[in-house]
Amino acid sequence: MMSQLDKKPEVKRYLLRIVFAMALYLTSLFAAEWLIEDRGLSGVPAYALATVPGLSFAAVFWIFTRLIIEERDEFLRLLYVRQVMVATGLTLTAAAVWGFLETYTPVPPVAAFWWPTLWCVGLGVGGIFNKVTMGSWGQC
Repeated sequence: MMSQLDKKPEVKRYLLRIVFAMALYLTSLFAAEWLIEDRGLSGVPAYALATVPGLSFAAVFWIFTRLIIEERDEFLRLLYVRQVMVATGLTLTAAAVWGFLETYTPVPPVAAFWWPTLWCVGLGVGGIFNKVTMGSWGQC
């Protein structure tokens, strides 16, 4: 089994990018909660700050795409693409079903920021799917 220090350069870049994006996400999320919710920041600065957690989360999609592009091993690239497809399929299906439930039945609305979070959970489901059907999780 590979240790963290033995990982391929593309995987190291992926992990570094993810750490940076999640640090920015958490920092901006806490800043938005504190400055907007607790301190009453409003206007253009509030709008600007409120977009940062979403944009840093959006970076995760770019980061995973970069991993697929940079991966040199075709089998691993296949596993990553399959993970993305499973995650995307689960997320879009859940969003569509819940959207129709919201439209036609008395269920509570779901805040839109939960859908990308579900996509990340779907990556884990995709990894399990890969392990069961292809015998490998990949390297991430």
